[in-house]
Amino acid sequence: MKKRSQQRRNSPGGRAVPSAPRVRRRNANDVLPHPGAVRTPRPTTLRRQFSTWQASLPTALERDTLLMPEAIAENVVQEAERFLKTDLPAGYAARLASKTYHLYPRHKHFHAALNRPGNRGRDNLYMYMRHWTCSWLKRERYALYKKLPWDYALGRKLPTSGH
Repeated sequence: MKKRSQQRRNSPGGRAVPSAPRVRRRNANDVLPHPGAVRTPRPTTLRRQFSTWQASLPTALERDTLLMPEAIAENVVQEAERFLKTDLPAGYAARLASKTYHLYPRHKHFHAALNRPGNRGRDNLYMYMRHWTCSWLKRERYALYKKLPWDYALGRKLPTSGH
């Protein structure tokens, strides 16, 4: 009877809990389950490396969101060129990225829209860039603007099959 009462005191739920297999340790930071195991870096080391890399990014937009406005702008321009079956004027992608970098630190609403969780920030940036592309085409190339669907001005994706 004494043995059972000791088990109840020492284990949760009153039942004896089997112990985990013994783990061989070289030192406090190094845990190897068996002699031939491959050592993986500790998560804290990976987090530290990621934080260092993230801090090295050149702009606040890239540090905060990890978005690359140049790549997204190039995708938006290519999407419009494919749909319109023509080349847009040179520098559209650079103008879109530049506008993004300009607005991010200056407008709280834009800043918050790009810092949404998950893919929402990226999707919002696509929406803004499509809207800006449409407005620039309306002002500078009205004939091309008229070929775009109305939804594109609202930031929605163009259909892939053309008109």
